[in-house]
Amino acid sequence: MLKFRIGLSGQYWDKRPAYSISINGLSCKQGMITAASGVTEFIEFELEVPEGDNNLEIRLENKEPSDTVQSEDKTSIVNDLLLNIDSIELDDIDLGSLKWSESKYVSDSDHPTLSGCINLGWNGKWILPFSSPFYIWLLENI
Repeated sequence: MLKFRIGLSGQYWDKRPAYSISINGLSCKQGMITAASGVTEFIEFELEVPEGDNNLEIRLENKEPSDTVQSEDKTSIVNDLLLNIDSIELDDIDLGSLKWSESKYVSDSDHPTLSGCINLGWNGKWILPFSSPFYIWLLENI
């Protein structure tokens, strides 16, 4: 059994970011960011993870084109909706830089796949591959 503690925050002005969290496609948590814009909230759950390769996925679900507002001269963004992955802990161990170095962000649309991106600005999924037993994977990747 692995204990997950995921720190998420939203940047928003009009509506709150909706998220879903899954392991290997199995839905674990979903909801809306409830904290104020820029404030981290923590989502916790425990799950029996199968031995071998696994994927932790965090999705931004509700971004619309109207959620991004540019300045009049279109040189900057003045308002936006983002979902930020602030921290990932497994069994009380903060994965720290592994959330950047081992992950990728896959958009639902035509945007390119990004490595090392923890600020989700398009509907899509952030994926962190890991393996079980977790402690062996951790030792191999730190």
